[in-house]
Amino acid sequence: MNSKIFSYEKKDDFSSKVLKRGKFFDIVIVKFQSALPTGIPVCDRVWGLYYRAKNSKRCVIALHGLSMVFTTKYFCRKLAKKGISSFILIMPYAPARIPKKNPFKKVPENFDWVGIFKRGLIQCVIDVRKTIDFLEKENGVIGILGISMGANVASIVQSIDERIRSGVYIVGGGNLASMLWESRDFIARMYKKLLKKYVTKKQLIEIWRDIDPLTYAKKGLNVLMINSKYDTSVRPVYTMQLWNALGRPRIIWIKSHHFFLFHAFLIKNLILSYFRKTLQD
Repeated sequence: MNSKIFSYEKKDDFSSKVLKRGKFFDIVIVKFQSALPTGIPVCDRVWGLYYRAKNSKRCVIALHGLSMVFTTKYFCRKLAKKGISSFILIMPYAPARIPKKNPFKKVPENFDWVGIFKRGLIQCVIDVRKTIDFLEKENGVIGILGISMGANVASIVQSIDERIRSGVYIVGGGNLASMLWESRDFIARMYKKLLKKYVTKKQLIEIWRDIDPLTYAKKGLNVLMINSKYDTSVRPVYTMQLWNALGRPRIIWIKSHHFFLFHAFLIKNLILSYFRKTLQD
């Protein structure tokens, strides 16, 4: 599959401002315009928090899921405190990048519910690649960390962009259409209910093939996968499909469901250990 759908025109339109200075790291807000605009201003204004560690040339881009933004920030702070800069990118599907007032109130009857997810994921990947443009100005090596939907995006980015040295994918997987179809997550079930009016599962698999992590997965990448044994949002069968497509990298299973809050401390240590080993100048 051709990865040209994730191509974009490079533009140096970044702005940054220090929000807080600290002993181990500064917190900087970075803003730029999406290279794949939707025409909705709040969706197209990309921003993130850069935890710039002192005297560091290593950085990790952190991608949250439909939730777990707080947990992602926790990982970012811990990385920066240990000398690895981090950047949490606020994703296109986050509440901060969605119109506040009744975004679906005037949705037309012929609205493309199938295509909106596809375009949103393409925008996610391009926004991440543009973030790399900013970070590589002052970092020699860059890694990527993704949680849930963020893990799926991280997998695609690492597979198509050689500037990513290593990655950690938490509770992610491959085969997006099937993953959604069988998910017990509330939002996924609501979306499936809409999709079933327009497509079958088989049709959706084909339509979403060029945004699926399985399509781009490469063997031999520096990857650590961390997944939950009892996950009903991203079922283990789809984790295993991505694991096989990536050439069976190291995978760690935790005794948890999709939301792994009680295992955050353990996962934080795994993340730190992995990036220390793989993000070497």
